[in-house]
Amino acid sequence: MVQFSTTVNASLEKVWEHLIYKIENPENFVPGVSDVEIIEKKNDFVIRQMKITQESGITILKEKITFVPYKVRFLLVDHPKYEGYVDNDIKELAFNQTEVTFTINWVDKETNAEVNNYEMVKNAVLKTKNFIEEN
Repeated sequence: MVQFSTTVNASLEKVWEHLIYKIENPENFVPGVSDVEIIEKKNDFVIRQMKITQESGITILKEKITFVPYKVRFLLVDHPKYEGYVDNDIKELAFNQTEVTFTINWVDKETNAEVNNYEMVKNAVLKTKNFIEEN
């Protein structure tokens, strides 16, 4: 498990609205995302497929996304290398200050080793912070 937190200078409600927006528009929050397709959309979950381009190559993945205030969970349904989930949690610290925490719980399908990519998690959190504060 890898976790990164930061404080966003925005209200809890604004951050939550952006996390919900992120479900269908992840390219504004996660580096390297493109070709986002919403496959299924229900009141309590969304199935999403997207492409992620990194230095190591291009990955196409499918996720089941669930959301309840104030947690969004991105469960890997189809990924060539990993299984697991990512949680986005938020909590109010003060007026117009909200803590955002991303936790990645992925394991390698072949080795069962935990994915320990701190920089990836940190970059996703900081990109999310910047997008929320600028919009």
